[in-house]
Amino acid sequence: MELTTGQNIPLDNTCHELCLTWKTRPGFSSDIDASAFLLGADEKVLNDAAMIFFNQPHNENRSIVMHSHAGEARFQIQLHALSAAVMRIAVTLVIDGSDTVDGLQQLTLQCGEHRYAIAPGNRREKALIVCHLYRHNGQWKLRAVGQGFDGGLHPLALHFGVDVAEPVPAAAPAVCLEKKLEKMPQLVSLAKPIRVSLEKHRLSAVKAQVAFVLDASGSMTAQFKRGNVQKVLERVAALAVQFDDDGSMPVWAFGEKFRQYEDVSLDNLEGYIDRIRNDGKRTMWEILPGLGGTNNEPPVLEAINQTYRDATLPVFVVFITDGGINKTRLIKEKLRESATLPVFYKFLGLGGNNYGVLERLDTFTDRLIDNTHFFPVDDVGHISDEQLYDWLLVEFRDWLDAAKQKRILR
Repeated sequence: MELTTGQNIPLDNTCHELCLTWKTRPGFSSDIDASAFLLGADEKVLNDAAMIFFNQPHNENRSIVMHSHAGEARFQIQLHALSAAVMRIAVTLVIDGSDTVDGLQQLTLQCGEHRYAIAPGNRREKALIVCHLYRHNGQWKLRAVGQGFDGGLHPLALHFGVDVAEPVPAAAPAVCLEKKLEKMPQLVSLAKPIRVSLEKHRLSAVKAQVAFVLDASGSMTAQFKRGNVQKVLERVAALAVQFDDDGSMPVWAFGEKFRQYEDVSLDNLEGYIDRIRNDGKRTMWEILPGLGGTNNEPPVLEAINQTYRDATLPVFVVFITDGGINKTRLIKEKLRESATLPVFYKFLGLGGNNYGVLERLDTFTDRLIDNTHFFPVDDVGHISDEQLYDWLLVEFRDWLDAAKQKRILR
């Protein structure tokens, strides 16, 4: 059955698949992203998890799951499993780039035997609300909508009550970052997940210094050999290019001792970890020459605190470790000191265990503000870039706001 714009059809309270497909005209070069917004009675999103999109393909209980491929997006929706607070679901399409809707040759929504074709015509919008699923008198219905938005993702998100910092055109940071990353073509694909995560966490306009701290104790040997350390370094370096215009990122590593190495940039990033591993003689238990084989976190934390004590930009420190942490009192002392400084620590647990105090940072209240966050990754080789950037950026905006309130940042 063909649907026309404005037409409604009833849906039974079970499982449904919505399939959104599109074809583009010759010369079309932009990305196309589908999304869904779960709305309450006030027509606004219920919470941060109520936006289903490229970087968050399902809601909290997976009653809506999106699968995206070239030219299509499929939404598997279990209406009976949705929260009672969800009164409407808006399914949308966003063109991320310089093209507009008229660059589409075809755009079709399929729901069972029902088909809704939107004629692109001469439309110059960059986003569309394709359809609504909504509750009416206790029954779910689908309405063909086809409503356009000129500005793309930001006006659409604002329309649905998503908390965005300001309506910055979504494509601008992406073009800039992609251009910078061309020095390492294998990293260009990271521009999109970086941009999406920055937008999600209201960080698109933030400038910050990024630093990288590496656990080089003996237990990290497998992570080095598998290339996982280099992989994380590359992804953090790409984020640093977006956050900081100078394009460089300070690097520290620690075992029993610590050392600051040459700053990372796109010019020296390729093979960086192998070079510092081979820069001198190593003992049997050492990964990096001269650092020893055991882990000793407090001295490197102190060095970072001293380095950035008078920083004029917020400092985003990514600190990777595989655990074995036992100097709890001294670590807490250094983190308590850092809470008065413009420094945010993101601790990434890499395939290890016994993360000690890092797993209890949320209960560490004896400090001016919470300037830390920890997340463990069992195998960084099996985590998507989208998820990694999401975990890296979570709580950074909260800290920025708190640090400004406490006048740590100006």
